[in-house]
Amino acid sequence: MKEIEVKGNKQLPRTEIIQKSGLSLGINYFDIDTGLIKKRISSIPVIATVEVKKNLPNRMEIVVEEREPLALYCTQDSFAVIDGQGYCIEKNVSIHDYDLPIITGLTPDLLQPGKKVSSKECLQSVLAVLGGDVQQLISEIDLAQDNNLIAYTRQGIPLLLGTPDQLSEKIEMAVTYLDLLGTVEGIEYMDIRSLNAPAVKCEGKSLEKIENSISIEEN
Repeated sequence: MKEIEVKGNKQLPRTEIIQKSGLSLGINYFDIDTGLIKKRISSIPVIATVEVKKNLPNRMEIVVEEREPLALYCTQDSFAVIDGQGYCIEKNVSIHDYDLPIITGLTPDLLQPGKKVSSKECLQSVLAVLGGDVQQLISEIDLAQDNNLIAYTRQGIPLLLGTPDQLSEKIEMAVTYLDLLGTVEGIEYMDIRSLNAPAVKCEGKSLEKIENSISIEEN
């Protein structure tokens, strides 16, 4: 074998993938076990999928898809990085290492890199909405109660989300109303448990309804 090509890697160095594969230049091309190589590379926690191809006369091609960090998962004594499917990419990390939303309130079923951290359905609902701009809005989501999910913005404002039903629409509504409220100070929380009756609780202030579609609660 005279050439090893690696495609799709963004986080892992090419050299690390090749080292894990066990391949090296000069070995007998026809003795290479592609299934074994795939198994070795698949054991890397950040790898979601891998394809190993033999390209005659003497070239190997490795195509990988990596798991993308989406959130930090709070464990008993540290944090783990998880992807959009709930797989653990890395454990025992610091919150200062990643600028990602933190998921709290769940006890991990199994916390090993490459394995799913929890089987709770509400976790999958939350992960499905955490991509894109939402990552920059949310600092934490508390999943301790399935029917009373609470998110916190990066400004510390609680968002009462209720059940995971229509979670995407609830988050979208929160983004819209936070933009409308702009620089309003003293917001204690935003209640979006019902899409038909969203409300904002402000401390010691009286605000008019915003576009006649959101009510403002006063002390």
